[in-house]
Amino acid sequence: MVEAIKIGNISVMPGEMKRGAIAIGKNMYGIERELPVIVYRGLHEGKCLWITGSTHGDEPEGPFSIKLLMDRSELDPAKMSGTLVLVPALNVEALMDGRRGDPRDAFSYDMNRFYPGKPDGYPSERVAWAFHEIASKYADLHLAIHSGGDHSMLCRAFFAPENPESLELGKALGPEWDLALTSNVGGTGNPTSVFAGMGKGALTVEHGGYCRCLTTEFVEVCMKYVNGYINIMKHYHMIEGESVYADKWYRGHQIALLANASGLFVGADVPLREMIKKGTVLGHIYNLYGDVLETLTAPADGQVFGLRYRPSVIEGEWCCFFGAIDEIRNDLMIAGKSK
Repeated sequence: MVEAIKIGNISVMPGEMKRGAIAIGKNMYGIERELPVIVYRGLHEGKCLWITGSTHGDEPEGPFSIKLLMDRSELDPAKMSGTLVLVPALNVEALMDGRRGDPRDAFSYDMNRFYPGKPDGYPSERVAWAFHEIASKYADLHLAIHSGGDHSMLCRAFFAPENPESLELGKALGPEWDLALTSNVGGTGNPTSVFAGMGKGALTVEHGGYCRCLTTEFVEVCMKYVNGYINIMKHYHMIEGESVYADKWYRGHQIALLANASGLFVGADVPLREMIKKGTVLGHIYNLYGDVLETLTAPADGQVFGLRYRPSVIEGEWCCFFGAIDEIRNDLMIAGKSK
């Protein structure tokens, strides 16, 4: 007899879609706080894919891209295989306030640094633990959806541990996602490292940030994610259709370029996500007299994939995120390709 999948307060049988929640503790009114969960369970067995948004509350691309995914006709549990679990916001308290972390929790502020939390820890640690206890039981694949938040714009990059399950998941994102930065396998700190350490496929995916909501910009950014979700589901035969892939993948590591002077950082005319040579000028920091205090250059051959929005910087703040490319792979699953 087929058993129901129980996630939070809902039980889901094959061919069903249900909405529910994971309990995360009561507030001062005595009302249970919850993480919203939407589950699509296909009629046939298959992979269990979890998509999680808003680990950081100033990154709304996760919740809205999940909404756009749910609008797609392909999400019909009567025609699906496997299970899709959608968690629009892992950190609801932070999302409500538009902050990176829960503003009421000063001791465990960044959920992407202490995951999977503790059952008896600080408030945000307990939320992460409540999620992880269930997700780790069911998930074969996990996507953590991020962006530049309220400080920057990031452009189509993902962090993938060097385990086969994660690299396959990165490949399955499709042709728009070809910058694959390294991430740890195992240990604690963020969901991707933790899930990869359990032998699961896991990615931290970065795109968007500080988008305008009164134009179509926010929708366009989120549709990049939706295209990736659909391609992943096709790759793992969760829905019908042929998946498509990038021609090559740029495999490298992130370098955060920090300011060594305080002033105004103004970037040079360097395009995002295009290969540039080591030493290429990326921008200058000016003082209020108009003097150049520092010139930032590319630390290696690679790509700029993130830029700050606010020109004002102080010493030690980051100016841009740089992907130093270690190799170019014709197949993300196979290492050893030369630059």
